[in-house]
Amino acid sequence: MKNIVFVFVMVLMLGSCKDATKNLMPAVTGKINQVLIIAEKNTWDGPVGDTIREFFGQEQDGLPQAEPIFDVLNLPERYFDKNMKGHRNVLQVVISPSIDSAYVQYADSPWAKTQKYIKIAAPDRKTFFKLFDENKLKILGIYAKAERDRLISVYKRTADTRIFNLFKKKYNILLYCPTGYYVNKDTTNFVWMSSETTKNSKGIIFFTEKYEHESQFNYAIIFDRVNEELKKHIPGPREGSYMALDLEVPYTAVQYKYNGHYAVLFRGLWMVVNDFMAGPYELNVVLDEEHQRVIYMMGYVYYPNEEKRDMMKQVDAILNTMVIDYKDKEEKTK
Repeated sequence: MKNIVFVFVMVLMLGSCKDATKNLMPAVTGKINQVLIIAEKNTWDGPVGDTIREFFGQEQDGLPQAEPIFDVLNLPERYFDKNMKGHRNVLQVVISPSIDSAYVQYADSPWAKTQKYIKIAAPDRKTFFKLFDENKLKILGIYAKAERDRLISVYKRTADTRIFNLFKKKYNILLYCPTGYYVNKDTTNFVWMSSETTKNSKGIIFFTEKYEHESQFNYAIIFDRVNEELKKHIPGPREGSYMALDLEVPYTAVQYKYNGHYAVLFRGLWMVVNDFMAGPYELNVVLDEEHQRVIYMMGYVYYPNEEKRDMMKQVDAILNTMVIDYKDKEEKTK
């Protein structure tokens, strides 16, 4: 019996030491939405580098001007020292005939908290291209999710108490909106919040309606419903002007599961009717089966003549802090 207790205590101690070591790690460094590529110059300056740059440099959808999904920064391995090893997203590429078996290695937080490190090792370029092509979407997803999760972690620590309580008490939803956002309008089943500076604006729009039929998820019906609410609640700067989704420009739509709930994610551009204001938006339409309602959660950015990718990532993270089933989770933990 004493031996069993001793082993149990040792397991607890080892687990605690591991957690403590992780907590002592430094925070990640580097710019948000940036990937550090560790590769030698002769690799980076050739077809391998071109392939990596082209992939991460593809356009982020839903923006009015071309911006890459990720920025990339190259560094030869000899410069990958303690000052650089804490970078948030690292992709190391090693191509050498001395490598017997090609592989892709994934590691979480090897040198910094929340860090994502991926290594692709191959004996030749042909093998690298095959490995990269097979794994590139997974790699992109890992980096993108890590960036969102980092923002969500910050927003949960810095959530505005008034906004948090508004959504919890009135809508039975947890929403972690960071300080700096203010409620512009709170009416029956409609909330509009924004963070304003002299140069730009970020906003969150929320409303619900009773779920009655699957046709409510028809795209045309969704757009009409959103524009109806925008016209009613969000006026523009001039008399007779109001916010609307711009249906004359391309948009993307993806059906997926939002924390287990059927949802559709739209990205496109909004405009102000009878004015010149415009910008990108992201719209989540989520089916809440338990409460028989459809939740509309939209984020937008206004930053004329400037890059908007990073700001849109910030509102995207706020939209993804929403928790619908928190009461069920609380019951399960009791």
